[in-house]
Amino acid sequence: MRKKVRIKVQIAFALVVLLIGIKFFMFVNYITSADSALAVNRPPGVEAFLPISALVSLRAWLGLGIFDTIHPAALVIFLTAIFISLFLKRAFCSWICPIGTLSEGLSLLGQKMFKTNYTLPKWLDYPFRSVKYILLTFFVVFIFFGMSPMEAYSFLQTPYNMIADVKMLTFFQNITAVGMTVIAVLVVLSLLIKQFWCRYLCPYGALLGLFSVISPWKITRDSSSCISCGQCRKACPNQLKVDEALRVSSPECTGCLSCVEVCPVKGTLSFKLPRKLHRFPSPFALGVTLIAVWFISVSIAKITGHWETSIPLEMYKTLIP
Repeated sequence: MRKKVRIKVQIAFALVVLLIGIKFFMFVNYITSADSALAVNRPPGVEAFLPISALVSLRAWLGLGIFDTIHPAALVIFLTAIFISLFLKRAFCSWICPIGTLSEGLSLLGQKMFKTNYTLPKWLDYPFRSVKYILLTFFVVFIFFGMSPMEAYSFLQTPYNMIADVKMLTFFQNITAVGMTVIAVLVVLSLLIKQFWCRYLCPYGALLGLFSVISPWKITRDSSSCISCGQCRKACPNQLKVDEALRVSSPECTGCLSCVEVCPVKGTLSFKLPRKLHRFPSPFALGVTLIAVWFISVSIAKITGHWETSIPLEMYKTLIP
């Protein structure tokens, strides 16, 4: 039942993303096609797929106090994901992120196809896991130390950044053999190795993981009722030693609650604050909380004028073709 709650939340967000993608495709088609008479507004939610632009926006905002007006939704979504990680571990990755959902789905498909998911040996797993932190370090150093706040702000105003979302769509519409090969390799690896992308390559997840270390809510084990069956460790998609920790502080924990789901002794594992009484009563409560945080964040952004881009339609018609 617990797992079904999370799957429903994942599917709901994935459907929203799919609708955003369809609407964005229609918007670009409206701009580029002379025969298109149906006006379609650009969906701001597409900016969720512009994390680099969001990071540059954050640099400009922190340095100059200017909130990006080109891709404001990108920064809002980025800050919301960080906020969730600060309080609820990396729940964004395991409950909301569509790439995480796809990665998990491929792992389940691979498990059915090959009867198992393979695990890399420790001597290979540790250096592979460092790749996402190396990628994160590159972006952070390049943007926060290689660019001044004014340079970051100037980049946001460039035509390249203005239609970065369109360029992303064009990349997939006209994907090269190299691009297709890279995607195919990632798909195969995701089928064989559980959540390969999230575990080894995603710099976004690496950043959220670092913030999640200080999250007050953590998976907590009651050692007095634990029977040391090891089921929680087997269920953990990130191979964490849940059965040995009193509180799971690892940046790899995504708050998916898979360990809580399989624990045979009720109450031994829980997602809670340090104090005993402060715990999420159910996965349903966590799911509702995440949806509420997302809805409130977007609503505040809309009310304060930090959601819709300031780029006029005429500018799109000039830049996109």
